[in-house]
Amino acid sequence: MAETLFHCDDALWMRFTALCRAQDETPGAVLRDLVRLEVKRHESRKARSDEVIDERLLVRLRLLVAEALAEADGWSSLQSALRHRGLRFVPSGGGLTLTDIATSRSLAKSSQVGPAYLDLVRRFSAGFPGHPRPGLAAQALARA
Repeated sequence: MAETLFHCDDALWMRFTALCRAQDETPGAVLRDLVRLEVKRHESRKARSDEVIDERLLVRLRLLVAEALAEADGWSSLQSALRHRGLRFVPSGGGLTLTDIATSRSLAKSSQVGPAYLDLVRRFSAGFPGHPRPGLAAQALARA
């Protein structure tokens, strides 16, 4: 393991070590975790920016989502219509991602292939079942 030295303001370092003690962690362990998380975050962001979505695929996905939306009157019927097309929406951050059922591969954000998540919330008068950020739906519905 590499040993690294860096400069830090004394007052800030004292606050940091006190925080570590309160969490029963060593400063080294906390810093290693922070470095690991930052590298992972950067690699994830780079992978997303390097990924270029095929325009022909997007056009096809837009058509499939539009067909599913024409049949849907709620989240359940939308998911069912998408499932018949080999697709499904899954929660992702503050929205939804369209995924391939067979491979579980993320294909596109909902806003790239149809209405954005909050537009769908207003359309169906409810948030996506099990969405990790239910407050977003509540805010969208309060404004509607």
